[in-house]
Amino acid sequence: MILSAAPTRRAFAFDRPAIQWDAPRGAGPLTVRLFGRLAARELGQVAEAIAERGRSPRDLVLVDFEQVEHLDYRALPDFVRAVLAQMNRGAEVRFAGMTRYLRDLFDVSGQGPILSRLEWMPEGQVVAMRRPPLGL
Repeated sequence: MILSAAPTRRAFAFDRPAIQWDAPRGAGPLTVRLFGRLAARELGQVAEAIAERGRSPRDLVLVDFEQVEHLDYRALPDFVRAVLAQMNRGAEVRFAGMTRYLRDLFDVSGQGPILSRLEWMPEGQVVAMRRPPLGL
């Protein structure tokens, strides 16, 4: 009897997908919802899915992190690099639903400044940046 070196896990009916595209509504953004714990493999799949769907520079792809529990911070630099490359070739990409924990993971991975450029917030939640007084 030969045993497999790596145990295999079968998907169960109650397993949620890591990625789910919402049907576009009119001229609205293409929305991809993410779920659960995302490792390098899942983040790579998200980057590939964005590249496939967001080909036109007129498109807006909204990546919804609201249902994400954890991100592999080691894979975030590659993920962000792929998203930025996609923005140079095709659609504009924005992140939404980021929790404080997820923002901290982006900071730990060194992607915090880039995240501030990619994150989208509804108008009511935007905090105006304070400028220092001019000293006149």
